[in-house]
Amino acid sequence: MDTHTHRVVSPGRVNLIGDHTDYTGGFVLPVATDLHTRLEASPANEVTLYSEAANDRRSFAVDDQEANGDWTDYVKGCYTVLREEGYAPGGFDGELSATLPLGSGLSSSASLELAVVAFLNEIYSLGLSRERMAQISQRVENDFVGVSCGIMDQFAVALGQSGHALHIDTGSLAYDPIPIPDDVRLVVYHTGVERSLVETAYNERRETVEGALESLGVNSSTELGEEDVTDAGSLSELQRQRLGYVVRENKRVLRVADSLAGNDLETVGSILTAAHADIAVNYEASCQELDFVVDQAVDRGAYGARLTGAGWGGAAVALVDADDASVFARSLHERYRAQFPDYESNYYLVTPSDGVRVERQ
Repeated sequence: MDTHTHRVVSPGRVNLIGDHTDYTGGFVLPVATDLHTRLEASPANEVTLYSEAANDRRSFAVDDQEANGDWTDYVKGCYTVLREEGYAPGGFDGELSATLPLGSGLSSSASLELAVVAFLNEIYSLGLSRERMAQISQRVENDFVGVSCGIMDQFAVALGQSGHALHIDTGSLAYDPIPIPDDVRLVVYHTGVERSLVETAYNERRETVEGALESLGVNSSTELGEEDVTDAGSLSELQRQRLGYVVRENKRVLRVADSLAGNDLETVGSILTAAHADIAVNYEASCQELDFVVDQAVDRGAYGARLTGAGWGGAAVALVDADDASVFARSLHERYRAQFPDYESNYYLVTPSDGVRVERQ
């Protein structure tokens, strides 16, 4: 066991395209961000952890599996799942801080999970690959916290690469790094809208499309073409609407990956904007604030823009020229604040970054 203090930098993620596809075995194209969670910790017998965001210090035994319904569940869940998987890491004494905004749809929960799992993996020599750390962290979210998320967030946080997006097949977990051109920036705009509907609406969407896949006798949405959905008499109208979006989104992910690799930014941008319209109309996952950000971003000169994450609030992402990014973001912020002055909104110029990393102090 390494008794030294270690610093963990665990990124967030912004999904360029491919939302609500990962729980159907579909394609996604996320970016690990320089916005991150930071954990500074050293090994101990039990867990004692201070959260700067919550201004809260908690202590608990490593075998304490009782959920509290707060931020500590993401830490307790890591221990619970690791023990179920046959590992027995010790505790730690640490402090959590972050540049990653909470509740914005930029995967602050996955970032925290990977920070803890990566630290325990390093200090207690668990021998976990990055793929396994992602899968364990997803189980924390699914089985302990109780959120039925797919693998995308944890996979991006674990395996992100500087200067690249990750084209991930969430069915096979095969992935391919796609370069982001140096002359563009990703501007993430956090609307300040709390995603109060996200859990109920997310679960409803998931049940609908999973039921549709079962009716069609397929395991993955990537096995389907759009005609397979529109012509399926076994599906309800709502199932055709929801699953049709997912099938089209899978195709858009492939087109964006190819267009980015070919530096065809105009095509990338037009696909992003079309994707937002589709998810807004056919998945009903947007809101007026997100629609406003997307419309204003395109009007202000972005190549394209769309909501990112689950939707129903949270953030949007715009692809813009790097030279114009700062001025663009300030202008967009001014327009949004004028339209929606009551929200605590903000913007971030995001740099694609490496996945979670552990550094000895």
